[in-house]
Amino acid sequence: MPSRSTLSTAKKAPTAHPGLLGGFSLATFAKPLSEVVVLESLTGAAYVEGENTAPYALAFQHIQGAALPVEDSLVRIAEMEEGLRK
Repeated sequence: MPSRSTLSTAKKAPTAHPGLLGGFSLATFAKPLSEVVVLESLTGAAYVEGENTAPYALAFQHIQGAALPVEDSLVRIAEMEEGLRK
């Protein structure tokens, strides 16, 4: 199965969302493997597995809900890039 990543940006005036509490990476795998959360810091990383990933999965759903759709995100990124070139 190929890997899949999705890039979405926040709306121009985002409301508070769980992503503001700290970054994390959520990796999901086909069953029977469980989700894994990676918490990176300046001096290392921590890994969260199994049932303990549930709060991160919920936070990710909320972050996705606050984000622009992928197509709109690509337009926003292009607009931001153009603004930087001025």
